[in-house]
Amino acid sequence: MTIRRVNHLVLSVTDIEASTRFYVDVLGLKVVDRIPRTGPGPSAFMVFLRSSAESTNHHDLGLLATASAAARPADGTPPGLVHASFEVGTVDELAAIKGKLESAGSVRQCLDQGAHLSVYAVDPDGIELELIWRLPDGAWSYDTEIERKPLDLETARERWGGDLVTGAAAGIPA
Repeated sequence: MTIRRVNHLVLSVTDIEASTRFYVDVLGLKVVDRIPRTGPGPSAFMVFLRSSAESTNHHDLGLLATASAAARPADGTPPGLVHASFEVGTVDELAAIKGKLESAGSVRQCLDQGAHLSVYAVDPDGIELELIWRLPDGAWSYDTEIERKPLDLETARERWGGDLVTGAAAGIPA
């Protein structure tokens, strides 16, 4: 089991439209998906960006809107880093690292998010980490709404096999 690379970052921002413009206009990222806000506030609750046409990630950067500079998202996260995501190569590697994280008492939740399978954990300082296995190219689409359902590793093994190598481990560009 090994971490293959950093997959993406999610940032909590106080002005999602200004931050989106910055990452698009100044750094050249492109918007690939949005989750709309329901109720008052900015038009988007989350914006997902990718770094280039060569990237095969769902997103390289996620922006999470806060209501104001003084406000916090429901989980209390201040503006800044929400989580850092690290990629593994196979479902079996994700299961192995999940076991290690459980032994350390740091697992917070495990999700199937449509484009990747995720294990969320915290390090000793409480910094949130996401460990992911990317679904094979073509197994997800931006036309499909983002889903967050409980992770079932046995079902994933039945569907994909435990040793199917994807993402960076398979030499697929980020």
